[in-house]
Parts: sequence; C-alpha cells; structure tokens
Amino acid sequence: MDQLRIYTLADKETAAQYFTSNWAKHRINLPRFGFEVKGVWIGHTPGVSNQVIVLVSFPDNADVDEMTERYLNSAEFAADTAEFDRNKIINVETKILRSAR
Repeated sequence: MDQLRIYTLADKETAAQYFTSNWAKHRINLPRFGFEVKGVWIGHTPGVSNQVIVLVSFPDNADVDEMTERYLNSAEFAADTAEFDRNKIINVETKILRSAR
C-alpha cells in the first residue's frame, strides 16, 4: 500500500529547508523501518509553496501506525531532525492509498 503525506510548514523558506535537508536524511533512514520512499515534492504554486508532499509505500499487511511510531521514536529520526524546529510543522495530513488495479 501507499501513503500520501502532506506536511504544511510555517512558510516557504522552512518548507525548502525541510525538503532539502530533512527529507534527504529521511530517504536514507525510512527504508530501515520498512518504508519505501517513492517520491518527495515541494509545492510550487501559491497556496502550497509551504508544503512538502511525500509518497511512501509499505507492505500491505503492515501496521503503518506502528511503523511510523517506531521511526518517530528512533535515534535515526532524532538525528534526522536534530537541527530542525519541529514546531514549524503546522500540520501533517496522511492518506492511505490503494491501487485501483
């Protein structure tokens, strides 16, 4: 299955930092926790330029909430976000997607 994650950040500059710095690290560490990062995008039009949009996949039978919690509580996540003010993440929206095969 896939999951769409939309991170809304405080402003365009913070989104750019989160996109370039943090997601470069997340791309390395998330696979260690069972996630495949299929793509990471930054909003490019007014109204979404402060958003980072991510598509990840995981096994169909996986407990995505448990996988996410395990990553969020890991030393890897702490290192990935050590220099980032997480209070600048205004909202995180997630949607589980299933192919219409």
